[in-house]
Amino acid sequence: MNDARPEDEAFPARTVAQGVALVSVSGKIRGRRARRLGQRLRALAEEGLARVVLDMRTLTSIDSLGTFALEEGLAGGLKIHLVLRPAFSQERFLLSRSLLRRGLRVHRDLDEALSAVRQIADSGICLV
Repeated sequence: MNDARPEDEAFPARTVAQGVALVSVSGKIRGRRARRLGQRLRALAEEGLARVVLDMRTLTSIDSLGTFALEEGLAGGLKIHLVLRPAFSQERFLLSRSLLRRGLRVHRDLDEALSAVRQIADSGICLV
């Protein structure tokens, strides 16, 4: 996570446990920003991370390219934990693309998501 690429700056990440990063995602995830998110997730997978917590509590909208970015991360081997605000109106769109079966998890609270991934990392259960 040390090389400064445009997608790194757009989606800052920090390590929260062994093999786990927290990435902040805000605003609209469409078009170019969606492609950058996909690049960021692929790069994190290539770095050997097993799980990513995407803090999307300030996300205002996401289009099909944004959803595809999540699919790219999952296809790269990441287990993705989304943190969405309770009133996020496009949740069905996100969840309707079989993403849950492929490793996507949805949380309503950042602390809950971080606790879950830390327990998994600390247990040593299948990080990859």
